[in-house]
Amino acid sequence: MEYLGSTMAFIVSLYLAAIVDGILVSRLLSPDAFAAINLTMPVYYARNIVFFLFVDGGVTLAAQFIGSRDRAACDKVFSLSLGWGTLILGVLGLAGWILAAPTACLLAGDSSLAVMVEDYLGPLWLTGPLLVLANGTAAYLRLEGEHRLAIAIPVVANLCNLVFDYVFIALCGWGIAGAGWATGAGYVCSLLLLVPYWRRAERNWHLVSLKGVEKSMLRRMGVIGLPMALIPFGLVVRHYAINSIAVDTLGDMGALTVSLCNAALLYAWMFADGSSTALSNVCGALYGEMDKAGALQVLRRALRLTFGLCLGAFLFLFSYPESFIAFYGVPADKITPELILYLRISLLYMLLLAHVFVMRAFYQSTRQERAATMFSLLEGVILLVPLFYALSLCNPALMWLAPALSALISLGWLVCYMRRRARKQGTDSFLMLQQDDAHDVWEASIPATIGAAAEAVLAVEEFCQLQDGLDSRQAYAAQVTVEELCVNIAEHSGLGESGHIDVFVRCHGASVVVKVRDAGKPFNPVKFLDDQGEEFSGLLMVRKLTTQIEYVRILGFNTTIVTIGKRRG
Repeated sequence: MEYLGSTMAFIVSLYLAAIVDGILVSRLLSPDAFAAINLTMPVYYARNIVFFLFVDGGVTLAAQFIGSRDRAACDKVFSLSLGWGTLILGVLGLAGWILAAPTACLLAGDSSLAVMVEDYLGPLWLTGPLLVLANGTAAYLRLEGEHRLAIAIPVVANLCNLVFDYVFIALCGWGIAGAGWATGAGYVCSLLLLVPYWRRAERNWHLVSLKGVEKSMLRRMGVIGLPMALIPFGLVVRHYAINSIAVDTLGDMGALTVSLCNAALLYAWMFADGSSTALSNVCGALYGEMDKAGALQVLRRALRLTFGLCLGAFLFLFSYPESFIAFYGVPADKITPELILYLRISLLYMLLLAHVFVMRAFYQSTRQERAATMFSLLEGVILLVPLFYALSLCNPALMWLAPALSALISLGWLVCYMRRRARKQGTDSFLMLQQDDAHDVWEASIPATIGAAAEAVLAVEEFCQLQDGLDSRQAYAAQVTVEELCVNIAEHSGLGESGHIDVFVRCHGASVVVKVRDAGKPFNPVKFLDDQGEEFSGLLMVRKLTTQIEYVRILGFNTTIVTIGKRRG
């Protein structure tokens, strides 16, 4: 929940900045300027394709590597992710800046907003690399557990963006271009926060040479990031198609109408996006640790929380559409019954956003990328655009049902498709997470107290007695491991009696694997020394009795994994 909170705050701050930015532009310039910015949304989402492909795919892949304790691979993924993302957006930015005029004509269509669209496109393209450097680094910091710094980066960027909006537009008179340059200036300010981090001797992320990096790693990053990258791809097609139909039908008023509908969806979209981003990282790490029960628990929590937030946004906007529209500076004589009807119909999509985003992220992070990719294409492009066009021919009001219908049909297809795959693999659930045999696994969440640790040792003893493949030495080593790790966490983690420790014991072939996890302060039992600089005798005994001990700090958790094999000879 702590990680979800920081990720949600990160994503929500991005969307709130966009929302406030739109309101400022509308009030400082005019509602037409707000509509012109909305017409550039296909370009905005085109940039995000690169961001999601490299950053989102890279973070999820890094989470899997952290779960399997491969730190060298994590640094390679980090360097590939930020390096390639910055380079590609830099090249695309130059090309987009050169082609700003013809692009503006294409986006504005028959409206009179082409000049303002062109003025905004230049800074929008050129600030793309800063997007990867600032928000991309923040995404990796969240994975490391640096929640405060990860939140501070977008918060500072967005606050500075709003300040520079006023400076560049109201004081400098740069017009709509000032809004674009204000975004870039905000990114620069946020990057200054990273200076102390890069000077820190001990940090989790390091830029490394990419010479000799396997191409398979880059391909794997792209495969994982593709389902999320297809979201902005679908939005490019969606925005361009909807904008074109609206502008051809209603001219400048059509552009304003669709901009208001898109602005309303942002109030729920930010929660769905934040929750799914956190889910993909957390589930990626848990799946890498083979903690399937934890992945299912996270999925259920994410769905409940996200749906509740989206429902709240829907009810508020559906009940007060006139106030929402007026807040964007639209004159009272332009708030027509038709505009209110279109807005309310489009809001129905909010009720499905939680399931669309969360289920896509879940399959992406549990190595079902093909299903996630097909679902993204179906929901965002293949069904949406034909439905929107077909419904527009029947009735202008019905076309706003297209996003909700597309999402509903796509979710039905996803469940049916995954059920068929599950049956072929002998799995009961369409979530495709085969649970371990209950006889081979013992797991519990215990209070972070010495008494609870003693009770856990007794339970592990009973569990080991039921395993035919274990010898007495392995059983004893498993009990000592659980006792020493849990006692040290209770005494040194700072959790207190209200904290908890996750204990997981699994028989895997001829070995026993013990995993202990807590959310306390960083505590490495592999290298931990007492106040006199000497190693704890209990932990030293654990190292002598076991085959391998590994420690990793991820998502704010200390995770220790101990492997106990049979004695050779």
